[in-house]
Amino acid sequence: MAARVGSRGVTLSSRRLTKQARAILAKASSPLGAAPRRNAPVLTRATIVILEHEGKSIEVECDGYESVLEAALDAGVENLSYDCKMGVCMTCPSRLKAGEVDQGGAMLSDDVVEKGFALLCCAVPVGDGVVIQTVTEEELLDEQLQGGAM
Repeated sequence: MAARVGSRGVTLSSRRLTKQARAILAKASSPLGAAPRRNAPVLTRATIVILEHEGKSIEVECDGYESVLEAALDAGVENLSYDCKMGVCMTCPSRLKAGEVDQGGAMLSDDVVEKGFALLCCAVPVGDGVVIQTVTEEELLDEQLQGGAM
């Protein structure tokens, strides 16, 4: 599906329209009534995130409302684990190595977030210098469900 916008005939793919709609809805509500985003500033410009995945460091450009997962998929990063894209299923685990992300919709406990864990589907960069590494689902679940030591 494509949409014509204005006299110049700019077209947007259905994927881009869906992304924009998700951004608007994310501002208005959060998944499953979760707490709203944690008062983090919102970027009004694109930023580069370094995604460490399968032994590679990949530069991914995120706009101000886009999650690292959305940006990585748009950039063609392969073999990313994910399912619900709402922060509930915990199948897109990662560890924040540098920088700051807002992940207010994620179903992670505060102590797990403080230890640097994040969900790619909810992780939205709030500044430059974000480095985030994918980890196994088991590593996150051990920490989330059992409070295991690091």
